Amino acid sequence: MNFSFRRKIDNYIYVIVLAVAIFLAGCQPENVREEKALRRELAKEMRNHSYETAVPIARQLVRKQPQDGRTWKRLLQAQLGLRDFDGAKQTLLDWRTTVQPAPTHTDEYEGDIARAENDLPRALEAWRKAAAVQPKRRSAFDKIAELEQSRQHWNEAFDAWTGSLKAKDNSRARINRAICARRLRRWDEAISDLHHAQKLAGQDAEVQRWSKAFENLGKFLDEIRELDAKLVELPGDVDLLGERALMLLRSGDPELALDDCEVAVRMAPWAIRPKLFQAIALIALQRPKECERLSIRQPLRLESLNAEFLETISRLDSAISVEPKNSDHYAARSWQLNEIGQPLLALQDAEMAAKLDPKSASACAEVSFALTKLGRAYDAFARILAAAELDPNVASVWQYRGELEMQRGNNMAAIESLSRALTIEQTAAALQKREECYRRVGLLARADEDHRAWQTLTAKGLK
Repeated sequence: MNFSFRRKIDNYIYVIVLAVAIFLAGCQPENVREEKALRRELAKEMRNHSYETAVPIARQLVRKQPQDGRTWKRLLQAQLGLRDFDGAKQTLLDWRTTVQPAPTHTDEYEGDIARAENDLPRALEAWRKAAAVQPKRRSAFDKIAELEQSRQHWNEAFDAWTGSLKAKDNSRARINRAICARRLRRWDEAISDLHHAQKLAGQDAEVQRWSKAFENLGKFLDEIRELDAKLVELPGDVDLLGERALMLLRSGDPELALDDCEVAVRMAPWAIRPKLFQAIALIALQRPKECERLSIRQPLRLESLNAEFLETISRLDSAISVEPKNSDHYAARSWQLNEIGQPLLALQDAEMAAKLDPKSASACAEVSFALTKLGRAYDAFARILAAAELDPNVASVWQYRGELEMQRGNNMAAIESLSRALTIEQTAAALQKREECYRRVGLLARADEDHRAWQTLTAKGLK
């Protein structure tokens, strides 16, 4: 009974309060109601990015309430949305003139205008001024940090995110400072910030993405730290940079690998291993077109480069750095590059070898191999003929000449060339090719003979 009475009283009170509110609203002056309607309309137009409509509404409100900083800000933002930079500058001047003393946060908006005009030095100067005056205002620090990070100024971005965190701890600043620390190889700070970000916003998509990246990196971090320490002692060592780039690629961090590769390529433009790693990093970063300037043919995957190849290429790179005019080093490296399907790089090395030693049959042969892979069969055949003339005692030259003659349909000439190769050195590959030629011309007994010889060699594990 008492409860029912209490409910009736509460309902009466609610009706009375509602009636009073309606009455008071109706008693508001027309200009107040109009101003509130304009503010609602301005907020809606700004949400919808309808800046052309928002500008005149904001101007009306500024005339009505010239001390209202929020409306000045919306007017300026609408003008920036329209890319009316002159109008935005005039608004900023009028704001500072009208409101005295001028609001300190207008320095930040001056930076926003400069950023929109792509005047980055002026934007940074204005934002830094705003941040110095109002160190508890995060937004200026965030803008500095984002711009410096986009320019890969990692130290400056790290410091700006630190300013943002001093204003207020937040996961966005934490994860971005971790990214900057990672680019600076400040691993302990990076991991510490990552853990803080996970505590603040463990379910955030960006935090989860970087958590996975750091988890993969952690599997190789001890080895990477060792290479970091060695590079402190030997800064710019191309072999060490290549090793660290390889380790970073294996850890799934192509960005950091690319940093090392670019340094190594600048310091040692003759070296091939950093170029291959650079291309792999670019492909992983969805920038495959940039491989063209490196003369790298796709596809190229780290998994396709076995340990023996990487060791050999590293050794040849080092040999070329010591003996840059040794034709044999370039010819040997060209052979390796032809084997992994990189004919453009192989051709460059083979042509360098031929230039250094015009009488080198192996250099001439490597040019021919590369040209064949590049679809230049006519030029390739001319170069293998030249190689055979330069040195008629190289088995691989005669074998490849025979293979090209097979492709041209000249099976009798191919048999002769392959026989020359087998006279110098008996290989399973040459026997197999000659057997094929014999069968093409109907010399089946000789084909069977080669087949038996091939079986004997392959049983011994010979190629």
